[in-house]
Amino acid sequence: MPVSNHRPPATVGTASDTARPSPVLIGRVFLISLGIGYNFALIGPIAKELSRSFDVTLGAVGLLTTLLLITHALSQLPAAIPAQRIGPLKMVRIVFVCVAIANAVAVVAPWFWLLGVTRLVVGCFTGPVFVGGLDGTRRLGGPLLAGVFGGAATFGVGLSLVVGGLFDSLGMSWRATFVVAAVLAALAAAFGPRDAEKPSGEGAVAHIGAVLRSGPLWRLSLLHSATFGASLVVGAWIVTHLVNGQATTFVAGAIGFGLLGTAAVFRPVGGELFGRGTSWRVLGPFATLGSGVGLFLLALGLPTWLAAIVSLAIGVCFALPFSAVFALSVRAEPANPAAAIALVNMMGAVFALVLTPFTGVMMDHDVGYIGFLVLAAVAVVAAWVARNPLGATRSP
Repeated sequence: MPVSNHRPPATVGTASDTARPSPVLIGRVFLISLGIGYNFALIGPIAKELSRSFDVTLGAVGLLTTLLLITHALSQLPAAIPAQRIGPLKMVRIVFVCVAIANAVAVVAPWFWLLGVTRLVVGCFTGPVFVGGLDGTRRLGGPLLAGVFGGAATFGVGLSLVVGGLFDSLGMSWRATFVVAAVLAALAAAFGPRDAEKPSGEGAVAHIGAVLRSGPLWRLSLLHSATFGASLVVGAWIVTHLVNGQATTFVAGAIGFGLLGTAAVFRPVGGELFGRGTSWRVLGPFATLGSGVGLFLLALGLPTWLAAIVSLAIGVCFALPFSAVFALSVRAEPANPAAAIALVNMMGAVFALVLTPFTGVMMDHDVGYIGFLVLAAVAVVAAWVARNPLGATRSP
């Protein structure tokens, strides 16, 4: 789909591309990022306790996370309608109230099925948080602040693992983990950032139809899937893959943490570089191609020390395109910014939902390297397809 040469007005975020967010604003954005990120991995550290407490299998416990991820992915595109109608960050604060209530119900849930319902509800609202958070933060502080939001969400995932493990080691109930989730959501609802602009009051299904027909957005979606989506797949399986090689569980875990931690730190760095005029082809296709090369090397099997270095490089390559992808998504569809962001991020989540179990099946058959090779191949294809995502009429 050709993209107009018309430069979007400030209300779609380009004027804020070079804005320097204040420390207070960064702190507020960090708060909503923690609120969403903490919810994604909180089941892992308490899975065995949940299994014993409700007398269910670990497989059943795993469904709690699956429910959240599915509803998280599917709720993003519909969330664009209220985001554009009432304002993205106002929507974020409203849905965080619902997230806090759902987690509060989980604290006292006497039945496993009710706990499952709370996870499903939380997933329905984390999707809107991600869409509204990205749209709202890039309006307030351009690519840099959008990168802070994305990076801090990853930090929130790590925080849930640390807190859950700490509670377990102290002999505390699994319910304490949900108390923290409810408190973080309530704080995000109360103290999260406010919209800087008056909402358009518009929001219709037609906006969704427009972005679904946008060629540039599908090209950006492919690259986002090859980086952000792939980071979720790699985060889920890199420890198992390395342990099947030469690494101990502790060392493999440290390498996995290093990869995700590097990705979290370099997302705002990528946003800052894009805001300062660094070429899209460097931050997008070149970085994505770099991640593909790194994944190919990991698939072949490397000495542990070299796998650690390559993993850090992959983390950087996963991170650099993040903010630029969403900045270009808005430029591609300036009349439908929230819907554009929602489509691109939703496809990244769907990609992870498909490739994560696929890679797990490969691991079960002792050919886990095939999953990493598929991710590498997708990265190479995405780097080529998205080399000029806005089409021949405009250069990013």
